[in-house]
Amino acid sequence: MSVLPKKVLFLFLVAFGCAFSQTSPLIMKHADNLEVARTRGNLLLQGKVHFVHDSLDFKTEKATWNKDAEILQCEGGFLAAHPSGYIKAQTGIYNKKKGIASARGNVVAADSAKTYMFTGDYLVYDREKEILTMPEKPKLYEFEKKKDGKIDTVLIEAKTIIYNKGESFAEAYQKVKVTQDDMVVTCDTGYFNRKDNWLSMKGSPTFDMKNYHLTGDSIYLTLDSTGKSLRSALVIRNAHGIQQEDAKKNAPGSVTEAFGDTLYAAFKDNKIERLYVNLNARGFFYETDLPDYQNQMDGNRLDMYFNEGKMDHAVVSGKAQSTYFYVKKDRTVAGKNEAAGDTINILFDAQKNAVKSLRLLGGGTMASGRYIDMEKEQRNKKKLLDADSSKTDSTKSVLAQPSDSSKVSAPKATSVETKPEGSVQDRLMHENSKRGELFRKAMKSKESQPRPAPKKENAK
Repeated sequence: MSVLPKKVLFLFLVAFGCAFSQTSPLIMKHADNLEVARTRGNLLLQGKVHFVHDSLDFKTEKATWNKDAEILQCEGGFLAAHPSGYIKAQTGIYNKKKGIASARGNVVAADSAKTYMFTGDYLVYDREKEILTMPEKPKLYEFEKKKDGKIDTVLIEAKTIIYNKGESFAEAYQKVKVTQDDMVVTCDTGYFNRKDNWLSMKGSPTFDMKNYHLTGDSIYLTLDSTGKSLRSALVIRNAHGIQQEDAKKNAPGSVTEAFGDTLYAAFKDNKIERLYVNLNARGFFYETDLPDYQNQMDGNRLDMYFNEGKMDHAVVSGKAQSTYFYVKKDRTVAGKNEAAGDTINILFDAQKNAVKSLRLLGGGTMASGRYIDMEKEQRNKKKLLDADSSKTDSTKSVLAQPSDSSKVSAPKATSVETKPEGSVQDRLMHENSKRGELFRKAMKSKESQPRPAPKKENAK
């Protein structure tokens, strides 16, 4: 991955600056018409106006030349050409004493080798400080021809771009966006160092590259020595990283996410090799056809290692906890492992996108683990549901077909006109009638028994 122009912009600006720095005079080579203005020292030039300053040519259709102030104002189009490149715009100003050139209106600046181009509404170049400022709608392109003949393009967009050619250092402000192929970087403020090949971003930065996504409070990227490939990414504060693998043939896709205070990712050939998360580290991964079954990894630190972009193994350390699900060949979830310890080592099967083995180490935290048979739980739940359903059905059957005794003892279903209180009174009267009849029978039986003869008392 290449983010900023290298030699071409540098050489062009060096040549441009050297041309400005010469003490040789600014010479008018041609003009169709020349008029002397009322303002002292000003000449009005029209028609194929051509100025030369060493190897730098200025061309326009209309210009005002102040010989005393050594300022050339071009209004009928502006072209500043050098053997190494050119600047083209609707208008332009060259101040020889201050060493500042500016261009406005549909500005285009490019090198002769067609390896870079700048477009925007306004450009200012300070030859003494060797700083190129692009404050209005700037876009900076870099073109690189590949071996297959295709052109690789890097585009930098922002509200303002400032480039220091001496330091090969660029600053971009507000709505910064860097694009190359499938790589997109956005932020509010970006710094790009071409000498050491690094990018620093802050202000809601995001980094996206094919299957990778990074966000945080600030992001620091390093490139390889050629400036074409990403070497590492460091995310500081509120770090969040996502790695995705698309589904292939019969294998489902996978998603890996990591959170923490600090995140570091190492790349090789633009493929992730290692992901490190520090402080309040938390990660999970799942297969895209089973998004509800997320394998968890939590601890103080999380190290994840990849092989050809696929998860190879992971180490969770410091109050480590993990949960992973066992998925059968038919893509049903059979169970899950829950583990805790000081350190957890997890080995993955890259071909199956599954956990191959798990090793626990104790220490400050006692190592523990258990396997939960989810299929058995489902069977038990089904049995309970079937039992509850059976009880419900039997209850409904009894209520639907009551026995004779239940018909006598249970009150009948009544309509709105029926008074259930009358039925209760009838039963009470019936019971009282039975008691009265029993009492009468008992009294009758008692009367039918012979009475004992009275005892005779002796006469005194």
